[in-house]
Amino acid sequence: MFAVKLIAPRKFEWIDKPAPQIETAPPNSILIKTRRATICGSDVAYYLGVTPAFAPDSFPAHECVGDVIASNSPRFKIGDAVMAQPHLFQGLAEFYLARDSHAVHIPNDGDWKKWIMCQPLGTVLWAMRKIGALFHQQVVVLGQGVIGLFATQMCANLGARTIIAIDPIQHRLDISARVGATHTIAQTDESLFDSVAKIVGDAGADLVIEAVGHQTETINIAIRLVKHSGAILALGVDDQDVYPIRYHDLFRKNARLIPSVIATDMPKDFALALQYIQNGRVSVDGFATHEFPFARVQDAFELFREKREGVLKVMINYDQ
Repeated sequence: MFAVKLIAPRKFEWIDKPAPQIETAPPNSILIKTRRATICGSDVAYYLGVTPAFAPDSFPAHECVGDVIASNSPRFKIGDAVMAQPHLFQGLAEFYLARDSHAVHIPNDGDWKKWIMCQPLGTVLWAMRKIGALFHQQVVVLGQGVIGLFATQMCANLGARTIIAIDPIQHRLDISARVGATHTIAQTDESLFDSVAKIVGDAGADLVIEAVGHQTETINIAIRLVKHSGAILALGVDDQDVYPIRYHDLFRKNARLIPSVIATDMPKDFALALQYIQNGRVSVDGFATHEFPFARVQDAFELFREKREGVLKVMINYDQ
């Protein structure tokens, strides 16, 4: 099968390798022919070699959809269309194995760019389950990539009175306003704090969602923005083992810091994500902004890394 292997930071190698076999797979596995993948910020951290978990000779992609071509699971049969996370996130390959607990049926209509969004949305749903209802609350969402946009929409669904979306990229804020943000802010300097205070008051926000990751500044911004006894939901993926944080402020505010990564009840959260997308409770319109053939994986990662050309989500097409 064809595959792309990361052999060093920012260096892929195109290879042929044996396809995985269902006969040697653990019970409750499915073998999938990959049709599309989208790039996540955590994949880029592997690509750049900046994550503590970086490992050479990996195939970093985990937001994948495709067709089941073999199965030893009672839940899936040959021909099913699925959104499934590859085992060990090894998705940059023509075929991959997944546990059935990491997969959900999707409509077999070829609308891959819509249904692949079940993966990031499911991750956000898992996180929002830790928060619960937000009636009358004032929320700040730092970062309006796909994860931040889903968080913005879920805050609206959960009853938040005020939702402030913050991102330096204006076209992302335009989407934020369309999908539920009551206010948008493009500032990232010290004036940001005054701008937020004018909306929520000097006490701060009830909930701050950090959806940027990959640096240490925004978690500290979140600590400054949250009110006494408020909560910070940390969705942004770390690139360092140790983060310097404003611990005094966090401690004195009696604020809760709630990290959340990878849905641990995937069948439930992915299925709910599918339902929300199907019935329009969550919009994914315009999220997949760019598509590249598999032969241009490197270009796809570079575009996503550089945030050029109005990019939001980059899709890789395995059929081209």
